[in-house]
Amino acid sequence: MGHIGLSAAGSTVRNTGPALEIRVRTLESTLESIDCAESAVLEVATRGGFRETTLEHIGLAVHEVVTNAIVHGNRSNVRKKVVLTISRTADELRILVSDQGDGFDPDCLLDPLSPQGLLEGSGRGIYLARTFMDEFCVQPDDAGGTTVTMVKYLRPAIAGR
Repeated sequence: MGHIGLSAAGSTVRNTGPALEIRVRTLESTLESIDCAESAVLEVATRGGFRETTLEHIGLAVHEVVTNAIVHGNRSNVRKKVVLTISRTADELRILVSDQGDGFDPDCLLDPLSPQGLLEGSGRGIYLARTFMDEFCVQPDDAGGTTVTMVKYLRPAIAGR
């Protein structure tokens, strides 16, 4: 199960080897960019050896986080961008989604499984991404905005399983 990481100063960084593939894409703050981001990540994930249900989980996590970056972070402002960084090593897929919004505190989100959360029209995306990825970290950027880092390990033993 995924978890929220700590700030850069407090987090543990695992060295999973040299990057085999790195992609950086600057996306417009439009709904069309969501599918573009999901497709790009799934292409890299498939080449990395992820299959079936795991690909579906990765795709859904990316879909939700990029949607949040565009709709909630950048407030669909076409002058603001979302930067998607995808890196793959032999052991992991690492996805960073950075927006230019005002930031948010994930600890202030309602639990979507609570009685109050069940009635909300939104708030499930972060929960799903945390659940489906092995690592999930939200960090404010120095220049404003937020970066969400998600990691999925190809070999679960690396994630301590």
